[in-house]
Amino acid sequence: MSHSRKLLQGHVVADVIFNEIKVELQRMHFPRSPCVAFLRIGNDGASVSYVAQKEKMARTIGIKSILKVFDPAQITEDQLMEEIKNLNLDTSVDGILVQAPLPKSIDFVNVCNAIAPNKDVDGFGAENLGRLLQEKSGFIPCTPAGIVELLKFYNISPAGKHVVIVNRSLIVGKPLAALLTQHSPWGNATVTLCHSHSENLSQLTRQADILVLACGKPGYFDSNFVKPATILIDVGITRVADSSPRGYSLQGDANFEAVSPIVQAIAPVPGGVGPLTVALLMRNTLKAFKLQNNFAT
Repeated sequence: MSHSRKLLQGHVVADVIFNEIKVELQRMHFPRSPCVAFLRIGNDGASVSYVAQKEKMARTIGIKSILKVFDPAQITEDQLMEEIKNLNLDTSVDGILVQAPLPKSIDFVNVCNAIAPNKDVDGFGAENLGRLLQEKSGFIPCTPAGIVELLKFYNISPAGKHVVIVNRSLIVGKPLAALLTQHSPWGNATVTLCHSHSENLSQLTRQADILVLACGKPGYFDSNFVKPATILIDVGITRVADSSPRGYSLQGDANFEAVSPIVQAIAPVPGGVGPLTVALLMRNTLKAFKLQNNFAT
């Protein structure tokens, strides 16, 4: 790869994955389609948009989706757990996803652990995260899996590289670190996890051969945070108010104009990792469907 700027276009990779799923579904000739249930609490603008994107893509490729919306002022953790229990027992539902964020009164980890492991298409439950750490087959969280698919597509091996991740969540940082340190051609990296208590953050990020940003600070990371020829994966996505007809734009954590002349390649926002998160969710839903209906996986 040359040292000129190169866009890592996640939507291109996602389209390949969507097409593979669509073709496989057409070949299966099963009496029903795979089905994923989305549980959303409240009407947070970003959450509404994200779930709508997932529903639209599911419909496009032949996956059924069910949406359940709850009032944050009324739903309790016990009630949400009961909804999940019913979906766990429903043999017509293959995958279950609870859209974050949740109200402070509901524990996200408890909710994730309540989902049956074979329906945990987000991969955040204890069993699937444990299987990831043990390098065993399971459901891998969608954003980290999408990042690995992006690296594969552009033939960017992390093996032997120093990867710096600015995030330590169960959604991105921790599972991505586990993936990239696995014994595999698309692992074998040296990984540093950074977070809000990391001192001298710019000194750490400037050591990165591959830098992953996922902290929700739009435009924060400028040229002071990257070294020449870094591969930059921008996962941050924030709605920033503007004068456009829809009233906002989507911005990543990187200051794109400042870093793009310096880095070797960059996954932009939008159009980078976001579409891959949806693509891997659909792939996980297909996998869950096959597991529960005794298809070979």
